Amino acid sequence: MPKRKRDVDDIISNTSFVELPQDVVGEILEKLPVKSLLRFKAVSKLWRREIESRRFQKRHLRHEQKSRDPSILVCHPRLDQGTKLASLRTLSVGAASVSFETHTQYPVDTTTRSYMLRSTRSCDGLTCIYSETFMYVVNPTTRWYRRLPEARCQAFFRDTKNQFFVGYPGFGKDNITGIYKLVWLYNSHCVDLYDGQTNTCEIFSFDTNNTWRYDVIVSSPHPMLRQKVPAHAHGSLHWFIDAVTETQVLAFDLHTETFTVMANIPVAHAPHPRISMCTLNDRLCLSEDKGNTQTIWSLNQDNMTWHKTFSINLRATLSCIEEENIFPIPPVASLFNNRLLLYDDSDHDRKLVIFNYRLNSYGEIFNPRYLVGAISFSESLITLP
Repeated sequence: MPKRKRDVDDIISNTSFVELPQDVVGEILEKLPVKSLLRFKAVSKLWRREIESRRFQKRHLRHEQKSRDPSILVCHPRLDQGTKLASLRTLSVGAASVSFETHTQYPVDTTTRSYMLRSTRSCDGLTCIYSETFMYVVNPTTRWYRRLPEARCQAFFRDTKNQFFVGYPGFGKDNITGIYKLVWLYNSHCVDLYDGQTNTCEIFSFDTNNTWRYDVIVSSPHPMLRQKVPAHAHGSLHWFIDAVTETQVLAFDLHTETFTVMANIPVAHAPHPRISMCTLNDRLCLSEDKGNTQTIWSLNQDNMTWHKTFSINLRATLSCIEEENIFPIPPVASLFNNRLLLYDDSDHDRKLVIFNYRLNSYGEIFNPRYLVGAISFSESLITLP
């Protein structure tokens, strides 16, 4: 029996631990991994109530984010054509080791015609997996999932059999109300909408409603860059938009549901294929591939200024030789001990690479044949209504 599981079972068998004051028990429980807590729910009704309370789940998540490296979620790019299942796999990246786990598969209607499987970036340990025809919100740690109703752009694909890619949805949380929202922003012409609006916004709120809304007007005359993945930071989702003379960032406040434009960004005049965005250490980051070097800027939310955070020598870190094979893939995650997890698609032999930016050293950790992307997530107990 692995040492960690044996230690947990020893705690469960210790009856004096169960009789401790509830606040002390809560402080001990919030420091334990999710899989142990799922077993602990069987100890007593009181423990189950505590572990399932949103107050405890938030405390536990904060502790996870501060004390452990994030886990990594990898999607298989295609559905199993025999079983029509969408499969996920997870990686745990420790200071000295990497563990790999095959994940639960998620059912898809056998009558549904589905194409490339994708996932949104994670928020509080949750993510959404989707294709042109279906969407789930999932907790990769607990294996909880919920199927979502069809978005209007997905209905367009179903009815027209159009395979045109409209763009990536964003997933995040309203920091004021705590309501999670899924936002699909896309160019209106992609779904044959000619209503005078350059972009169309669909919103799914995880509250009492179970429908998509289309009542938010996108206050920008410029089209979003549909091949760029949005990023969530400080209660807002962010997309790149093409303002003709420069690239800008369009921010969507998840509480007020209003859009604002961020001009004069560090990558404003970089070629579109060379830029990307991500979130590192809860900060919005912009990345530019400058040939031999990838430069990353982070946004200081207090004074809305950009700071150069990383400069990565791609020639030394990745396996590519020719410049045209470098792609501006942002870091997957920021890890403890001065490390970044990078996604290397430079030589068409996709892999995950750990880069120590203090020692300027790197090493490959994962090289599957089917890797098309990876996202980081913190292990959590959170589910949605």
